[in-house]
Amino acid sequence: MKDIHGQAILEFYKNNKAEDLILHNSYGDPEEMSVEVFFRDQLDFTTIEHLALIECEGRILDVGAGAGAQALVLQEWGKDVVALENSPGCVEVMTRSGISQVLEEDFFKHVGKYDTLLLLMNGLGIAGKISQIPAFLQHCKSLLNPEGQILLDSSDISYLYEDGDIQQPTGYYGEIRYKYQYNGNMGDWFDWVYADPDALQQIVNKEDLELEILHMEDTDQYLARISGF
Repeated sequence: MKDIHGQAILEFYKNNKAEDLILHNSYGDPEEMSVEVFFRDQLDFTTIEHLALIECEGRILDVGAGAGAQALVLQEWGKDVVALENSPGCVEVMTRSGISQVLEEDFFKHVGKYDTLLLLMNGLGIAGKISQIPAFLQHCKSLLNPEGQILLDSSDISYLYEDGDIQQPTGYYGEIRYKYQYNGNMGDWFDWVYADPDALQQIVNKEDLELEILHMEDTDQYLARISGF
């Protein structure tokens, strides 16, 4: 895939400014996304991000680490954290920022052993589709030490379709397609899934795992822990 968001993040790192990312989606008009959101410091983290970092234990894999905002804090806390990204631009930024363990790799091809897998900024979306969450969980299992945990956030996006202005997709309503646009360049479409807590609970139960909702926001975004590995 074209590294559109990585280009924007690298541009912001070098110049302390960048054009907004344009996020095209499968349900409505494109949305503007400030690149600065990837460079927030600890004081600007959301409640979900704060709680997730506090819950991190042992050797940590920060999946889809972006510009490394969370990984930097964990490293400053003395945690053993590895930042994983498939974006060359993001990897360059994290390396230049001083994160000591950075990997440029596809998460689903990664091999290693960890105590915590951390997936933030609607991190469950990496599974792509609701039907692919079981395979995602099985890959996570291969990466976790006994009694390891996944810390991730997701959202119930049913509110998008409540007023009838947006047509609900066929299949599961939390399945969205996105593509990035930056500085005149267009990326490829990719799948992203938002799972409501009940749907995630059913999937986790079938995988004989345990789900704990650690925090729920008024926006229906939530932080969850999956354990029982």
